[in-house]
Amino acid sequence: MATAERSSALAGSVIPLPEEPPHERAWLGYSFCFVLSVAFLLLIPPGWARLDHLWAEDGARFMVDAVRTPTLTNLIEPYGGYLHTLPRLVAEVVALLPLEWTAAGFAIAAAMLRALVALITFAASGAYLRSTPLRLALASLVVVLPAGNSETLNNMSNLHWFLLYGAFWALLWRNAPRVPVALFVFLAALTSPLVFILAPIALVRLVLPRKEVPITFLVGLVVQGLAMLLATRTPYSHDEVDPVQVLLSSLLRVPVVAFTGSERVGQIYPALGNLLILGALLAAAVPMAAGLRFGDRAGRTLVLVAGAYSVIVILACLVLNWTQVLQVQAPEVVMAAQRYSIAPCLFLFTAIFVGLDATPGRMWERAVVGASRYVVGIAVVVSVFAHLQEPKTVLRGIPWDESLAKARADCAAGAPEARLEHEPKDWFFVVPCRSVGR
Repeated sequence: MATAERSSALAGSVIPLPEEPPHERAWLGYSFCFVLSVAFLLLIPPGWARLDHLWAEDGARFMVDAVRTPTLTNLIEPYGGYLHTLPRLVAEVVALLPLEWTAAGFAIAAAMLRALVALITFAASGAYLRSTPLRLALASLVVVLPAGNSETLNNMSNLHWFLLYGAFWALLWRNAPRVPVALFVFLAALTSPLVFILAPIALVRLVLPRKEVPITFLVGLVVQGLAMLLATRTPYSHDEVDPVQVLLSSLLRVPVVAFTGSERVGQIYPALGNLLILGALLAAAVPMAAGLRFGDRAGRTLVLVAGAYSVIVILACLVLNWTQVLQVQAPEVVMAAQRYSIAPCLFLFTAIFVGLDATPGRMWERAVVGASRYVVGIAVVVSVFAHLQEPKTVLRGIPWDESLAKARADCAAGAPEARLEHEPKDWFFVVPCRSVGR
């Protein structure tokens, strides 16, 4: 019994109990922030374009399978070597809507789920960050971070990068609403191939009261693991992994992209070279060191865990999917597979914000960490506003309504099936003509 009590006390010290769940009045604030987040994601220029442009697997995999395959079979069908249960579930719902609404349906669903991840981040971080403005800023990064608002914006195909981060915070949220959060982590585990890195957190949570969330997560983890063992995965390439290139690409794709966004790296890195990497590392290292020096046990643990997850995720993505286009000498430097930056950047900012929230003791320490707040804050704000002016993020390929009209015209002319083209270029899927209303 004494050993169990000691284990519970140790687990409680690294995963502390947050303040009481939001009271009734606070839910109005949560609702307002949710609506504001969804509006931002949908109404910024790139987001507006997503309402009439279907992206990649949202059409060519999830939508076509929802149309052609029985629901249960569709939900448990692996793709790319792992399960995508939540995107497939959304596709089943979108398939019930008029076909004209398909692009908007996927975009709105993805924006709402991403806003939900931001709310989970804000609520769960209360146990680690004393400053409400810092909690709000960390949660806002889930929505406004430039790295997340290009390739991964408002599509279900890339939502798993945000779900991984959301599951991380959901497992740390000890007094979360049980049923909805348990359902969230279960679906996240059935959607992301990287959720296995969160297993240690779930196991620690099992020592503490309210075990529904970690148990549900681990059940989803087992199902995902079995699916990955039985599924086949076609590698992107057979190029030999270059350790030096992996290291440079990792440093550019995480600390640098975190402060600049992916698009600007291609402009800045050729001019500054590795000085850019050193500057980004310094900007991240100072507050993280403050978190390790001044934080409590929970804060120090979170700095180490979040920092480790940032490194693990980016290295796993690059090593497992290595191809020559990921080299830093490639055109536009880190624009290829920029989705790999999402979760690592969010984990990195988690470690940074714990340090920014720590209270230094001596005057010079307060000055150093205070300066870090301004450096991090200014860099992120500038990158967000610069990204909003980036024209490349707006989709300009064939709009969904034009693709649908063309498919219907082909069917009316006697074609046996409808070919529905969508973004990015050369992506399409084929369904029976009856599915397009002809």
